[in-house]
Amino acid sequence: MANTPTFDLDAFGNVPMNCMTLIAGRAASATGHVLVGHNEDDGGHIVVRHGYVRPRDWAAGAAMPAEKGCAAIPQAAHTLGYYWVEYRKDETGLSNADGFVNECGVVITSNSMGTSRESADNAACVKDGGIAYNLRRALAERAQTARDGARILMELVDEWGYAPSGRAYTIADQSEAFMFQLARGRHYMGARVPDDAIAVMPNHFNLHGLNDYPEQFYPADLVTYAVSRGWYKPAKDGDFSDFDFAKAYQAEDEFFGPRNVMRQKNGLRIALDRPWSVEKEGMPFCIRANRPVTPQMMAEILSSHYEGTRDCCAHFGPGLSPHDASSIRYICTGTTLESDLFILRDDPKLTTVMSSFGRPCQLPYVALHPLLAQPDALDPMADASGRMESHLAPETGACCWRNTPWWRMRAFETQAELLFSDVSGGLRALMERMLAQGLESDARLCEKLAVLLAESDEAEARKTAEQADDSALHAALHTLEDYARANFAAVPLSLPMTLSVCPQEGERVRAVFHTARTPVENAMILGVIHTNTKLAFASVIPGTLQSIGGDAYAAEFDAVRLSSVIQSAGQYMLALGGRCADGRPFAGLETAAFQK
Repeated sequence: MANTPTFDLDAFGNVPMNCMTLIAGRAASATGHVLVGHNEDDGGHIVVRHGYVRPRDWAAGAAMPAEKGCAAIPQAAHTLGYYWVEYRKDETGLSNADGFVNECGVVITSNSMGTSRESADNAACVKDGGIAYNLRRALAERAQTARDGARILMELVDEWGYAPSGRAYTIADQSEAFMFQLARGRHYMGARVPDDAIAVMPNHFNLHGLNDYPEQFYPADLVTYAVSRGWYKPAKDGDFSDFDFAKAYQAEDEFFGPRNVMRQKNGLRIALDRPWSVEKEGMPFCIRANRPVTPQMMAEILSSHYEGTRDCCAHFGPGLSPHDASSIRYICTGTTLESDLFILRDDPKLTTVMSSFGRPCQLPYVALHPLLAQPDALDPMADASGRMESHLAPETGACCWRNTPWWRMRAFETQAELLFSDVSGGLRALMERMLAQGLESDARLCEKLAVLLAESDEAEARKTAEQADDSALHAALHTLEDYARANFAAVPLSLPMTLSVCPQEGERVRAVFHTARTPVENAMILGVIHTNTKLAFASVIPGTLQSIGGDAYAAEFDAVRLSSVIQSAGQYMLALGGRCADGRPFAGLETAAFQK
């Protein structure tokens, strides 16, 4: 175990069951091209950054940096350019999260599959520790098409073995989409999504039989290996028609786990506009679409808390949110860091990524054209190529507050979370309007960009895309902040000028806020804005809430709990949330400097 690498865990130190991916084949998609939707879910205080890594030629003998304990695989002689969405903490970039669209229009995203049956103790199932992050990087840098990416994935996994316990990779272009579901080691099953189908993938293995789809991919010993390990026994010797990949390779206590069954069930319900019976219809990898799959349908699925169904539990009320649920996992949840809709076209340069920079029930999808432009409002990486080489290394201060549109949207999201019961209905309607307007504007813009590219005026196309994307980001932010001023019960908040990164046990933080209504002490929380918003917040210390004159109140919070997500000294945005005696929630925001 000492030489076995460890990978990203959730906020509670458990193997994560993260992310949600939707794939529509080109005949099922309303756009006439493959359509992909993805929620990236990861626990902890994580920053999301965006940039474009340029094509590059590499010297002979170059190798990719890898996680400690993993294989440093040889670099290709030439690598493609690609748009990169990076997820990182101060200590390291995440191994199993980043998304890509390369210059050929190939999209790469992934889902955790939780735990496979292959033990982390089995070092023999991988070569030199196996590969983790570098699998997705290699796909972005090398895949000329989605089918080419499928080939590359199989070659790399066959050679090195996959180091994490379980993961699914989506590889898509405008014409085809493939998903590969990997167990630790060299065993996997992949399939091409049929053109008339939609795949709804939460976080469990859901490829089953050996011949369920016209094109499936797996190693020759997939079944015999499972038999040798005691994971599968055929009902009739030599007859593998009853083999089920998901059942054989998923950890027994996670196979058909209720949290992910519920996510897939409700995703299918929305996609088909009818109830889905798990008992009668099972949990297939994909199903034939019965109506055109639109970006709006994908957005509805990716922002769902199962509203209007019996699966929607009672997490609504003052100070409560469905994102806090522990007994049920919604599709849109506390760990959702970004939601993306990939609208693919014949010319890869015209790829649109509709990005919600947080939970899509609280933040709008904004149209980006990342193969043409990296607008200033996105605060793109200044040296994305250099950052890629150091992605797996520490970067002190990476997660500190920056006064950029991305961070300001994240602050809006936290306010909306603290006020969920009051604002969710109106906010959902606003998100739907903004998406419809954004898609209409994007269609017009892409028509204009297509003309410029056809006239070989790429410089003007890049300039036009950059201006449009920058304007769209600023317009979205201003719409949100105007909405907050008109609809959010915001309270002025002040905090000490400096706080400690490493406070002493028993140390307290005093917050002063103003409200004309009477706050309820046991409903108050204070914490750093990020996903899992309220799970890592500090509760008020009983007996410390006091009126200090006029409409001002003061309350004290546990400094150790408050700083538990702080990774380095610097500026952070904090949020105060609570409920008043009349049942109305309130929220306040303020930045604070943390020092060692």
